[in-house]
Order: sequence, then structure tokens, then C-alpha cells
Amino acid sequence: MSTGYDETIEPEECRRLLASRSVARLGFVSTAGDVLVLPVSYKVDDAGVLVFQTSRSGVLARLAHGERVSVQVDDVSEELHNGWSVLAHGRATIYEGDASPRAWVAGHDEVVIGIAVDRLTGRAISAFG
Repeated sequence: MSTGYDETIEPEECRRLLASRSVARLGFVSTAGDVLVLPVSYKVDDAGVLVFQTSRSGVLARLAHGERVSVQVDDVSEELHNGWSVLAHGRATIYEGDASPRAWVAGHDEVVIGIAVDRLTGRAISAFG
């Protein structure tokens, strides 16, 4: 009999967890219709907008024209069999605020994109209580 849990994370805690990380997976539909999931380094500004940078010619640059995207962050302990995951959904646009995440790759700081999160969900799980 398992003594673990599978719990919903409240939206305010989801926002805190999202802001506590600096690397996420960004999911979107490519122009070919494939679902792509790519890592991005990001910051969350004071208004809760998730901000990342990319190159002008990169696959992510086209997202700035109002594309729907999903962003996922998590923390998992394989040893302890527990963790959490937060999934944020929103529309990507050109960002004009003050947050400025540092791009990991040279030249990937030409376009700054903001994602205004309009839906946020999270789960915490553990195999043991």
C-alpha cells in the first residue's frame, strides 16, 4: 500500500516556483505542424511575464508574433521518488519591459520575447508520504 501523494499546487505557489527557476522547457507547434520542446533560460518580471531571449534568425523568434506556447519547469528527485511540475500557458510577444535574462549562447540576445501567462497548473507527487 502506497503512502504517497499526488496533489495540485495552488496558482500562487505555481507562480513562486516558476520564478524560482532560470531554465525551462518551451513547447510550441512548428510551422511544419510538429510539436517542439526546447530549453530556454528565462526570468519572470514583476508583472509575472516570463521573459527569454533568442536570435533574430532562430526558430523561437517567430513566436513573438502572438503564438500560443507552453512552458514547463520542474524539480524531481529520482532517489526520493518525489517532485513537482509547473505548466504555464500563454501568448508570446515582443517584450518591452525591464527584465533581461542572460542568453547562454552568443548572438541569442537579439530578440526579447515575453510570455503573458494566462493559465497555470502544477502537481506535486511523492511515492512516499
